[in-house]
Amino acid sequence: MTEDKITLAQDNKLTLSRQNFTTIEKRCLYFIIKEVRRLYVDRNLEEHESTQKTLFSDMYLTLKPNQLQMLGDEVRDVYNALRKLRNREIEIENEEIWVITAWILQAKHNKKNNMYEVLVSKDILPYLVELASQFTEYSLTVAITLKSTYSQRFYEICCMYRNKGKFFLDIDKLRYILKIEDKKSYQNVAQIKRDILEVAQKELETVFNEGQSDLYFTYRIKDKDGRKILSYWFDIHTRQTEEQKRLDFGTTQAQIRRIMDICSTFIKRDKKYLARVEKELMINPSNAAKVLEKLLSKVNDYPKKEIPAIIRYVLREDFGMR
Repeated sequence: MTEDKITLAQDNKLTLSRQNFTTIEKRCLYFIIKEVRRLYVDRNLEEHESTQKTLFSDMYLTLKPNQLQMLGDEVRDVYNALRKLRNREIEIENEEIWVITAWILQAKHNKKNNMYEVLVSKDILPYLVELASQFTEYSLTVAITLKSTYSQRFYEICCMYRNKGKFFLDIDKLRYILKIEDKKSYQNVAQIKRDILEVAQKELETVFNEGQSDLYFTYRIKDKDGRKILSYWFDIHTRQTEEQKRLDFGTTQAQIRRIMDICSTFIKRDKKYLARVEKELMINPSNAAKVLEKLLSKVNDYPKKEIPAIIRYVLREDFGMR
């Protein structure tokens, strides 16, 4: 399998865990996850070995320099990323357990053969392989090239929910998983929107439009308390959903044109009324199919001279168009 085709998997508990990585640290972690999967998943371990968490032991991973070169231009960039991962804690809490541990226990650079060795704790290994019934998939190429750590986090979360098409996050939950709840500036939702949501949304949509990513997201308000925003919906857009939207748009536009043809055939002189109907259909395009179905049934069932009044009645009473 070529590197640009590699698909990684993360346990959902890890995707929604408490993290505040820098971008370079997260890129380093992606390579670690890739190696863990290669050793634990791609080698097809015996069923009892791959399902029993108690069988995990601390594991050494060997990383090649050309893999880590993407982390920065200097060896020191790699050192700094590994050093920070060594010092960072990972905290996972869900209905089953609470765990706090380190991402890696040790990092070593053998300068003679120019290879890196990373020791991964047995406590974190279960969350780096496919041991849960649900998991997140994401492309190594996309994840490692994203410039913002917030883009990386939202990309992972979007991948987790891609089959559902959307998800929501409370503002407090968002602060928690990003570890920003103690930062005064992020008590202001507008600051979160500007520095985090807008940055992640813009980068993911840009790489999607450039053909370098398989998804992006848009967001909208879910709940408010007065003027205070409490939560957001996040809508996930993929190649499939975008294509379906184009197909749906074409179908809807054809339906609206057919409705206006019927209306203008029987109500020729009232141009203002026709304009209002068309405007309502453009505002609420989801009504087009039902409107067309109703009008076609009336046109087929009633005498021609009665159709103008019936059209007005149906549009007014059933769809609020006046």
